[in-house]
Amino acid sequence: MILHDFIYEWDGKTTKGEKPVSWWPGSYHVKIVKLGTDKNNISYLVPIAVILKNAKTQPSMMNTSLKNYIHNFAQKLSKEYNLNISKTLWIEIDDKIRVAVLTPVQKNVPETLYSISWRSIRPNELAMIKPYIFDM
Repeated sequence: MILHDFIYEWDGKTTKGEKPVSWWPGSYHVKIVKLGTDKNNISYLVPIAVILKNAKTQPSMMNTSLKNYIHNFAQKLSKEYNLNISKTLWIEIDDKIRVAVLTPVQKNVPETLYSISWRSIRPNELAMIKPYIFDM
């Protein structure tokens, strides 16, 4: 079930003392999808998927990739849409469909830092999101 479907834009500037998604402007088409509902005492380990595709909305806008900034983007979306970063499947559609793996790194800082790695999407994950990516 699609919970949200929108274009997320950022200007690369800091506002309200928060770090921007990246220091370069960009935009992404975002779909937040509920993969399933808990029933019969069975719970999904990862019940939500966030599907992302670069959406260059203005000719002057750069084609900024989230590859190196996915942790900033995930933190902003998680805060705005009440998502649990570790229980969300972060998927980027580009030439390939890849999944971001965000691993919290414990340091003595006020905010959580993440180690980022990318992997290919698994066949079962692709089967679950296939109905939602046809128009992206």
